[in-house]
Amino acid sequence: MNIAIQNWRQKEKMYLLRIICMIVGLVMLGCGAAPGGDSLDGANSDLGLPVSGAAAKVQQGWTTFKDGGFSTSKELFNQVIGSGDATNLELADAYAGMGWAEVKLNGSNSGIPSFRNALSKNAKQEDALVGLAGALVSKGDRTSIDEAVSLLEGLGDGGGTFTYFDEYNVGVSNAEAHALLAYGYFVQGNRSKADQQIAIARDLDSQFSGTPVDQIDDILSFIP
Repeated sequence: MNIAIQNWRQKEKMYLLRIICMIVGLVMLGCGAAPGGDSLDGANSDLGLPVSGAAAKVQQGWTTFKDGGFSTSKELFNQVIGSGDATNLELADAYAGMGWAEVKLNGSNSGIPSFRNALSKNAKQEDALVGLAGALVSKGDRTSIDEAVSLLEGLGDGGGTFTYFDEYNVGVSNAEAHALLAYGYFVQGNRSKADQQIAIARDLDSQFSGTPVDQIDDILSFIP
C-alpha cells in the first residue's frame, strides 16, 4: 500500500512538473501569445532609409520588434550581423534580438542558437540570458534546467539578486524571471532558494492573480 501511494505521489509530481513546463513555455512566448505572426508587415520599419552605423541599426531592429514587426526586425538584426563592422556588444544585441524574433515567430527553442551566439559576444547580454534560460526551462530536462539556473544567476550577483527590465517587450517581466529561477531551484531540490525567489516574484508582480507567476507559485506551494 505504501509503495502504491509513493508511486501515485511520484506520478502526481511529474504531472505537475509537466504543467509548469507548459506555463513556462507560455511565459516565453510573451505570456501566452502564439508564435508565427507579425503585427506589422514592415511598412513602419523604414527599411529603405539609410541607417548610420551598426548601433543605430540595432536600435531600429529593436524598435521594429517592439512594434510587432518580428520578421522585419530579423532582417535588420541580420544586416548588423553580416555588416563586418559591428562591435562585439553590437553583435550581442543583434543576436539577442534575432533570438527573440525567432521565439515570437516559431517558439522558444528556435531562438536558442541566436541566444548562444549573443552570449558568446557578451556574456552579460540580459535579453539573451533570459531568452536562453526560458527556452531551456521549457525543454524540461534536468541538464537544461541546471544551465538555465546558472544563466539567470548571471543576471545579478550570482545569488539570485537581480533586476531584469523588459525594455523591448520580449514578454518576460522581472517577476517572471524570478519565477523561472524559483522553478529551476525547485527542480534542483533547493526548496529554500525556490521559496525565496517565488516570494520575490510574488512581491514584484502587481497583478499576481491569474498571472504566470501566480500559477507557478500555486504549483510550487502545492508540491510538498
